[in-house]
Amino acid sequence: MYLIAESGSTKTQWCLISKNSIENLINTPGINPLSLSPTEIESIISPLSVRFEKKKISAVYFFGAGCSTDANIKKVGNALLKVFNCRNIFIDTDLKAACLALAGNSTGLVALLGTGSNSCVWNGKEITQSIPSLGYILGDEGGGVSIGKQLVTDYLKKYMPPEIRKSFAEQHNITREYVLERVYQSPMPNRFLAGFAPFAEKYIEHEYCYSLVENQFQQFIEKNILLYPDYSTHEISFCGSIAHSHQDIINKLCDKYNLKVKNIVKEPIKLLAEYLKAIVFPE
Repeated sequence: MYLIAESGSTKTQWCLISKNSIENLINTPGINPLSLSPTEIESIISPLSVRFEKKKISAVYFFGAGCSTDANIKKVGNALLKVFNCRNIFIDTDLKAACLALAGNSTGLVALLGTGSNSCVWNGKEITQSIPSLGYILGDEGGGVSIGKQLVTDYLKKYMPPEIRKSFAEQHNITREYVLERVYQSPMPNRFLAGFAPFAEKYIEHEYCYSLVENQFQQFIEKNILLYPDYSTHEISFCGSIAHSHQDIINKLCDKYNLKVKNIVKEPIKLLAEYLKAIVFPE
């Protein structure tokens, strides 16, 4: 059995693959080594050891946000080794997972729009170009954190239109003091801010929310996708909850910039598992 994990900052999805099956298992909180300590990572993974104690796991494939440096890979790898006692551990980025799931052996542009955002050019085997995401403080345009951050800022500054501000207040009873404490003094501020993004989806018919989301996606395209010298020669695939929730806006903007959309997938885990199953259990 091979254990597969695809993790963003908010959620990690796990599944088991064998020669004859793909078992959809459970979701756990997101595991991002940029914002979690080794102890915190281990505490998220540990409950899985009981669930899998009767399974013979021969390898673990973990694809996660923040897993782009040796230090962060080691941090996640040590936790996986301690919990599963498995020596065959392979760790890569969530962007690599998206490439394998959405593009496979084909070339193309791949974009992530979930809690954060990211993009790359994929040649069918590896990532050949990548504009740095820079995370939720310096980048992540179009991601849930950036959308949520703008909503909260507009609400607290009373820039949000009165009628939509009333709805926001009814659903999110927040104060300036509470927000500042959660953002600047509490752990996981990115997860906290991303929690407001569903509000924009719920009220997307309102001009304010539509314009906010459209502007976020436009920034993502202009500050990321259009910076690839050969962007116009590739199809582009999107994955992530934000991309999936706002497909109409993404398709409209891609038409504007002459980008051909190949597919938009909410969660790559199933396609990723199918791709890896074909590799490790060839027929």
